[in-house]
Amino acid sequence: MKVTFLTLGTRGDVQPYLALAKELIKNGHEALVCTGRSFKNFIEENGVEFYEATADFMAILESEEGRKVFNGGSFNIFKMLKYAKEVITPAYRKSMSDFLEASKGSDMIVYHPKALGAGDIAEYLRIPCISMPPVPILFPISEFPNFVIASKRNLGPALNKLTYKATALGESSYMKDINEFRKNALKLPKRKSGERTFKVNGRDIPIIYPISPYIFKEVESWKDRVYISGFFYMDIGEAKLDEKLEDFIEKGRKPIVVSFSSMPLKNPEVFKEKLVKALRETENRAVVLTGTSGMSFENEENIFAAEKAPHRLLFMKAKGIIHHGGVGTMSEALLSGAPQLIMPFTTDQPFWAHMLYSKGYTMKPLKEKNVEISDLVKAFIEMDNVKYIEKAKDIQSIIIKENGLQNAVKYMEKVYELYM
Repeated sequence: MKVTFLTLGTRGDVQPYLALAKELIKNGHEALVCTGRSFKNFIEENGVEFYEATADFMAILESEEGRKVFNGGSFNIFKMLKYAKEVITPAYRKSMSDFLEASKGSDMIVYHPKALGAGDIAEYLRIPCISMPPVPILFPISEFPNFVIASKRNLGPALNKLTYKATALGESSYMKDINEFRKNALKLPKRKSGERTFKVNGRDIPIIYPISPYIFKEVESWKDRVYISGFFYMDIGEAKLDEKLEDFIEKGRKPIVVSFSSMPLKNPEVFKEKLVKALRETENRAVVLTGTSGMSFENEENIFAAEKAPHRLLFMKAKGIIHHGGVGTMSEALLSGAPQLIMPFTTDQPFWAHMLYSKGYTMKPLKEKNVEISDLVKAFIEMDNVKYIEKAKDIQSIIIKENGLQNAVKYMEKVYELYM
C-alpha cells in the first residue's frame, strides 16, 4: 500500500503525518509527504519521500511580512485580507495541483483539513482517503464544542454539535478556486462548500484523531465514526542533548523547562524578568528553549538557554514543564511524567490548557498578559507537590501503553481492505 500524506502549516501540522509515514514504512508500506519546502530536510532525514507543495506556511510565518501580519506586530484586518488575497490564496490554488501530482499512483490519501482539494483528488483517483486533523475539531459531537467557538465553556449538547459547522464550511472562501481546480484539472462538476468533508464517492470518509482515547474516554459521540488512535510519538533515533546542556542538568537540582516553541511572546523582556525573579525566589534552575519567543539570556545564574533541544530527552529530566499547549508539545509533556503548567496563546492551545486542568493533569493555566511573579512562584512550588507529581506519573503510565502509531497503521490497513 502506498500512502500520500497531504498537509500544510507549522511543524505541529507536519510531524504527526511524518511519524505515521515512518511507521507505515516500518510495516512494509510506502509513504510520501507533500507539504511546504521548509520541511524538506526534516522529512527526508527521516527516510520519507518528500513532494513540495507551493503553500509553505512556515516560510510565510517566518518572513518579515508574515510576522507583521500574523504575529500581531502591526495588526490590521485589511492588511491581513490583502495579504491573504495576494499571497495565501494563489499559493493554495497551486498547492492543489501539487497535491494531485503527489497523489498519482497512490493507494490512499491521508490529509490535514488545511489541504484543500484532498477529498476531490480522492474522488477523481477513486482511491480511499482518511481525514486526520491533529486536534479534535472536525466531527460534530455533543460533549464539548468546537474550540474555535468556545475553548473553555460547554454550551450544551445541541449547541456543542452546531459549533462544528464552522469547520465543515471552512473552505467556503476558497470554493471558487476549488471548483476551478475540479473543472480544469479533475474534469469534475462544481460542488458546494462542505460536500467533501465527510463523504466522497458515496462513502463516509474515515477520520483519525491522533490523540489519547483515555483523556477523552467520556466522549461517546465519536463511536463508530472517528478512530481515536492515541498520540503519535516519533522515533527520535540517535538524538542527543547538547553536551553543555547535559552538563548543566547533571550539576544541580532538576531544572524547570520552559518552551513556547514557535509562539512569540508579546513582551519577551518583561516575561523574562518575571521568570528570573521567580526562579531566584524559589531557588530553582531552568532550561529555557528560546525558539521564536523573543527572549534572550546572557550569563543568567542557574539558567541554561538554547534555541531548541529534543523535547523527549529534555522533558524527562525536568522537575516541571512550562509550555504553550500545542498538541505536540503537550503530548510530549504528558509522556515525560513531569508536572506541567500551560500558558496558552492561540488556536487549540486554550482548549488543551482547559481540558487538562479540568482533569487534574496540569496546574491552573496562566496567560502572558497578566502573569505575575507570584503566579510563577506558586506554580514552581506546586511542581514539588506530591499531588501533581503523582497525577503526572499516572497519566504517563497510561499514555506509554496506548501505541498510537501502531493502532493507526492497523486501522489504515483495515480501511484499505474494506475499500477494495
